[in-house]
Amino acid sequence: MPWRSPLEDLVGREQLLDRLYDLLRRALDGQRVTVLVSGEAGVGKTSLVQAVTAAAADHGAQTSWGTCIDVDGAPGHWPWIQVLGRLVRSIGTDQARQLAGDDAALLATLVPSLGDASHGEATDRARLLLLDATTRFLDALAIERPLVVVLDDLQWADESSLMLFDFVARAPQRSGVLLIGAYRHDELNLSARERLSALISHSLHLHLQGLDADAVHELVERLLGRPADHSMTEAIHRRTGGHPFFVREIALLTDNAGGNVAHIPTAVRDVIQRRVERLPGPTRELLQVAAVMGTNVLTDVVARALGISTLTVEAAARDAVGAGVLEPTGDGVRFTHDLLRETILDGLEVPRRVALHQAIGSALEERMTRAGQVAPAELARHFIAAIPLDGPDRAARWALAAAAADCSALAFGEAAAHLRRLRATIADAAADLGDDQLFDVLIAEADALARAGTTLDARGLLRAARDVAVRANDSDKVARVALANAQLGARFASRRDEVLGELEAALGVVAGTDPVREAQLTAALARELQHSVPEDRPRAGPFSERALELGRRAGDPATLAACLLARHDVLWTPGAEDERAEIAREIVAVARAAGDDERHAEGLLLLANALLERGSSAFGAVLDACLTILDRLAQPRHRYVAETRRACLALLRGRVDEAAERVEKAAVLGDRIREPDTGNVRMSQRLEIVRARGQPDELRGFAADAVGHWTGAPIHAHAVAAGFLARAGDLEDARHHVATVVDLGTWRADRSYLWSVFVRELAQAAVALGERVLCAQLLDDLHPLAGSCGVNGAVVAFAGSHAHTAGLLAAALDQPDISRQLLEQASATYQRLGARGWLAEVRRELTAGHAGAEAPPATASMRRHGAVWQITFHGRSATVPHTKGIADIARLLTSRGTDIHVLDLIDAAERSARPGTVTDRQALDAYRKRLADIDSDADEASRHHDDERVARLEAERRALLDELGRARDLQGRPRQFANHPAERARKAVTARVRDAIRKLEPLLPELANHLERSITTGTYCRYRQEDSTTWDVGGAPGDRPTADIS
Repeated sequence: MPWRSPLEDLVGREQLLDRLYDLLRRALDGQRVTVLVSGEAGVGKTSLVQAVTAAAADHGAQTSWGTCIDVDGAPGHWPWIQVLGRLVRSIGTDQARQLAGDDAALLATLVPSLGDASHGEATDRARLLLLDATTRFLDALAIERPLVVVLDDLQWADESSLMLFDFVARAPQRSGVLLIGAYRHDELNLSARERLSALISHSLHLHLQGLDADAVHELVERLLGRPADHSMTEAIHRRTGGHPFFVREIALLTDNAGGNVAHIPTAVRDVIQRRVERLPGPTRELLQVAAVMGTNVLTDVVARALGISTLTVEAAARDAVGAGVLEPTGDGVRFTHDLLRETILDGLEVPRRVALHQAIGSALEERMTRAGQVAPAELARHFIAAIPLDGPDRAARWALAAAAADCSALAFGEAAAHLRRLRATIADAAADLGDDQLFDVLIAEADALARAGTTLDARGLLRAARDVAVRANDSDKVARVALANAQLGARFASRRDEVLGELEAALGVVAGTDPVREAQLTAALARELQHSVPEDRPRAGPFSERALELGRRAGDPATLAACLLARHDVLWTPGAEDERAEIAREIVAVARAAGDDERHAEGLLLLANALLERGSSAFGAVLDACLTILDRLAQPRHRYVAETRRACLALLRGRVDEAAERVEKAAVLGDRIREPDTGNVRMSQRLEIVRARGQPDELRGFAADAVGHWTGAPIHAHAVAAGFLARAGDLEDARHHVATVVDLGTWRADRSYLWSVFVRELAQAAVALGERVLCAQLLDDLHPLAGSCGVNGAVVAFAGSHAHTAGLLAAALDQPDISRQLLEQASATYQRLGARGWLAEVRRELTAGHAGAEAPPATASMRRHGAVWQITFHGRSATVPHTKGIADIARLLTSRGTDIHVLDLIDAAERSARPGTVTDRQALDAYRKRLADIDSDADEASRHHDDERVARLEAERRALLDELGRARDLQGRPRQFANHPAERARKAVTARVRDAIRKLEPLLPELANHLERSITTGTYCRYRQEDSTTWDVGGAPGDRPTADIS
């Protein structure tokens, strides 16, 4: 299909149009393209872009247009609300929801028809999630059909709209989206100028100037519909500089004046004014109201504002349309060009303009009572402008509503602007706002500024709010200010005396009168004390206990969750993992009851962390459940948390290169979404990566990085530096950092979640330097914790078993028996957790003589004698009755490292007699053979350190297992999975194996623990032995003869 011919308004723009058509072709070919079109008002930007969107539509593309408006208090994201709303209407709500997927709730903040808006925390980070969700939605639309999005008049765009434009334009994914922004280059504010200037550097910029004399002549002839005199068009060109809008206005007036250009006013605004003055009086009044309204002109609102009938309004509107001043839209009329509206508005006297704002605001309120759709921002704008006449009450009410709506849409700067304009106008009008409304305004504006990251200004507003609360002697207001101040945050391990004092004062006022507020204040006080300087932290415990007691009585899930988190944070010290596990389980239960997926995932993450500290292999299943929820939520923040925790897991399993890749990938995402803890998480994970690699230069470099990064926690920083320098062999430098830690004097009292890392590294340095006194002090602290592990953050980085560090210290203090016992305890923990790198390290230390020679392999046996089994493990024996679960375990032990299908474990009598049970036997055998080949190939690849091949084989193995779950029978029918014999067998075998292990625990706890971590069940079951135990198994009927496995 050919491209459309230029329209009348595009005379002289052929080259620019061809360039835009080229960009359109690229978008139609699936590329993401951004173009900015600039020029002064009326120069033809909109007409140029309209021609391109028309061509795009002719070639099958979707198009959507949003226009910014020149009014104070426009809703945040206003042009994007138009763009997305039109797109949703064009494809239908059902399809739009399907394309939006999990982002529908976020996008509903801009397009309510997509469903209930997200009720997640409204923060600056949440705003970035909305930007990402919008980009993904546009990309999803472009997969169906290429998409052209236009934002016109960007010089009037709110900051949130510009941020979203920037975000979509910079998205790295290839996508058939043509994004066009048009703006007046000479009317940009500083913020818009900076953002658009940055965009120009990586997009195409087209700047429109005036037409040349030939183009003006052609345009005038088209306007007049007849040949024009060259002297006249040359005079018009000189008067207008070739500006198309001015050419049009002056050409029409010149034609009415008999072709005499000299009689036409020089200023184009005078030209427009003369044109408007020729219209009837009712039409001029209509245009005045329309100019003050600023958006589409609504007939009922104009009628109510002017006190006339809608019929009179419609007649006046027809006159204005006929005169070319207004043009019809889908739901009313609008000015044909903003220069017309601006000229009429400038001509209004101030009293008349204020009166019209009041009348329009009242008319809009009345429209709302008739269920008409009116944005709170529109009402706020008019009533704020009408304060000198109407007073501040209605203005404050609607400004608060507009701010709340913009915060819900994550447009925090715009939300604060409504309230800032309100306060400024009240001051200018010498009006008075009551304490209740003033307090609400100050709190709401401070909240919006805090969410936008303007913390300093927010604190100033909260001080003013505190003055109002004290003046009003209102305890609830005092409490709200204190909580708001605490939520502004402070750096970890820094003094926060002002916040603590305010919380304690507020608590003294509300104690015993408001259980919810008392619980909230007590929880906030506990958390602030815990995150303050070390000397404040002992006070946190009693407050957290009191908060939890109050929270459970308050009857409010959100308050209870806050109190549970406060108690958890206070208990986040080594040795308290069991208590924290119970708190985390309660957080999970509260979140489930409330249907709060984010809090549910948070609770699971905290539970997994506590279990990992306990050295329990159960942490993996809990972490998997957490990651499943995060993957389902799939917002950038959730993807960041999931990726960092998968990095931790990879590092724990000894896959250092994979971990490093995930850490850097997560850091890029964290920086992009401005995740506040990105730097700390990356440093904590890099710490373990560098430690695991053990390269001297890397160790030295990280030691310097640690001191520079953890300035708020100097003990931690210098202890890490000491340990890493000792590992690198720089003992004198390490000694300097050890001395710094000791001189600081609080290292034994500071028991935050950073403790395990800095004690481990301090111990590393103390052992290397032969500092026996320090070694003894460290061993005294660590020995009681030998049954637990260190974890930096919430499953951010595994820091090893405390028994491991204690064992090294005991060896340095010439306590070989204690050292061996501790290191073997650490070895058992690492085997249980699957911590391969740590396991190899502790075994090297055992072998190298830190604690003597390695013990000989343990011998174990399982022998059946009739109805009982005689079992021996690590020197202990027991007799247990024969069960199917014990028989299953025996079969798995005889097939160490081999996958066994559950149908080969289940008794023949238990198998279903349905014909479908044997139809896939040949296929199952083929699957088994390939799985066995994969295992053999993977072992060979591992021996040759071919990590890429190992990963490829593992991916094939997972795919084969997935395919088994999707297998169909010979008739081509899908299996009924829940009733399939393999599924019934899987459930039966899993249940009876786990039951057998549970019954072994009282008799042979070491064996139960060994089997729990070594046996995996599912459609395929396997015994994965990672230690040196030698098994002698025999006597199970129908199984192989006695086997000796080592």
